Amino acid sequence: MTYHGSKIFSFLSQSIGLPLDQLNFLISQISAIIIGLLFRYYLKPCPQNTLKRHLVAFLIGILLGNFCYGDQMWHLFLQGFVCYLALLFCPRKYVHLVTFVFSMGYLSSMHIYRLLYDYGNYTLDISGQMMVATQKLTSLAFAYYDGMRKPQDLNDDQKQQSIKECPHIIEFLGYIFNFQGIIVGPLCYYQDYIDFITGNNILTKQKKTDDGGESSKIVQPDVTFVLIKKLVYTVLIAIIFFKVTLVYPLSSNLLPEILEKGIFYRFVYYYVSASSQRVKYYLAWVLADAVNNASGLGFNGYDENGNAKWDLVSNVRILKVEMGQSMKEVFDNWNIQTQLWFRRIAYDRLPTGKTLGVFVLSAFWHGFYPGYYLTFVLCAFLVYAGRGMRRKIRPFFLNNRILKFFYDILSWIFTIFVLNYSAASFDLMDMERAFKFYNSWYWCVHIAVLVIVLILPGGSTKKKKVVQDDEKKE
Repeated sequence: MTYHGSKIFSFLSQSIGLPLDQLNFLISQISAIIIGLLFRYYLKPCPQNTLKRHLVAFLIGILLGNFCYGDQMWHLFLQGFVCYLALLFCPRKYVHLVTFVFSMGYLSSMHIYRLLYDYGNYTLDISGQMMVATQKLTSLAFAYYDGMRKPQDLNDDQKQQSIKECPHIIEFLGYIFNFQGIIVGPLCYYQDYIDFITGNNILTKQKKTDDGGESSKIVQPDVTFVLIKKLVYTVLIAIIFFKVTLVYPLSSNLLPEILEKGIFYRFVYYYVSASSQRVKYYLAWVLADAVNNASGLGFNGYDENGNAKWDLVSNVRILKVEMGQSMKEVFDNWNIQTQLWFRRIAYDRLPTGKTLGVFVLSAFWHGFYPGYYLTFVLCAFLVYAGRGMRRKIRPFFLNNRILKFFYDILSWIFTIFVLNYSAASFDLMDMERAFKFYNSWYWCVHIAVLVIVLILPGGSTKKKKVVQDDEKKE
C-alpha cells in the first residue's frame, strides 16, 4: 500500500534510513508536545477560552492528521459525520446500536481492504486511527443513550459518564479530531475531554484552600516533572526498540538455525524476541501520554502525598505487565483505555457470556487476520484457566510464606511465557506461520490450558456475587 501522508520529509527519511511513515509519526508527536505546552500556557481553561480551546484542538488535529494520513482523512470525516447525524436524528433508545453497527462496520471494511491489498504490512495508515475513532464514537453514543435511562438502571460508572444533551458540533469535532489523540490516541472519553476543555477536571479535584474551603479559581497543576520523566522513558524505550525489537523479530523463531538449537536456547531467544515486540506499543503509548500531559490532558487528581496524578488517559503500566502473575493482571494493565472500552461497551451490558463477548469484540475491532483470532480464543481460555487456578490451587500456598513466594515466582514465569506464546499468532498474523510456531512448541500451552479447564470444573465460572467480589480482588 502506498503511504498517503506528507512526502515533504522524504529527503530526511532517506538520509537517516527511517521509513517516511515512522518519521512523520515522530515529527507529528514532537510537534504535538510543543503545541500542547503552548496550548496549556496561552489557552488556560476558563469560560472565555472554552470555544477557542475546542477550535484550536480541532484545527491543529486536522493539520497533523493530514500530515500523517493525507487524503485518507476523509474516512474519519465520513464516519464521524454519519455518527453525528445519528446523534441528532436517530431515536435515542436506538442511537447506541446504530452508531455501534455503522462505526464497527466501517472499521471492518477498512480492515478487510487492508487485508486484501496490504497484507501483513505495518505502513502507517488511517485504519489505526479509525480504531480509536470507533471507540470514541461508540462510547459517546452509549453515554448519550445512558443519559435518557433511569438512574436506578445505571451503575455508578455509567451515571458519571452519561450525557444528557447532544454535543454541539464544535464539541463533537474537538473531541473526535483533537491534536492530542489524532495520531495514535489513546481513547479519551467524552466527559473527560469536556472536563479538560472547561477546566472542571481541575476544579473538582484540586487541593483545598488554606482554610479548607473549595477554590473557584482554576490552577493548572505543574506538568514539568512528569513530562520529562515520560520523555526520558520514551527515549529509553526507543533505544530498546531499535537495538532489540528490530534485530530479533518474532518470525526469526521459525528460522531453521533457531529451531535446531536446544530447548533452553530457544526459550531464552523466544523470550527476548517475543517480549521485545511489546516495546513498539510501549513506545507509541508512552509518547502519546506525554503528548496528552503536555497540554494538560490526563490530570487525575492528587495522591495521598499531594502529588498530581497524570494517568487518566495512560494506556499501559509497563512494570505491571512485565511482572504480572496472571493473564488477568496483564490485561488489566495493557491497553488500559481499550480494556475500559470493552468493559463499558460489552462486559457491563451483556447479560451472559461477558468474557467471551469481550474477546469477540476485541477480535473484530482489531481486524481479520487469522492469527488475531487464534490469539483471542486462546486468551479467553487462559483467563478462564487462570481464574480457576487462583480459586482452586492458590489458596493452598497462602498459609506459608516460602510456598507463596515460590508460587508467585512460578506464576510470573508461567504468565510471561503464555503471554508471549499467545501473542505469537497475533504478531505473525497468518495461519501458516502461527501453526508452524505452535508446532515448534508442541502446542504445550493449548494442551495445558485445556487440561486445567477440564480438571477444575466450576473454578472459572462466576455464579454468586461473592465470587464476583473475589474476582475483583484478584
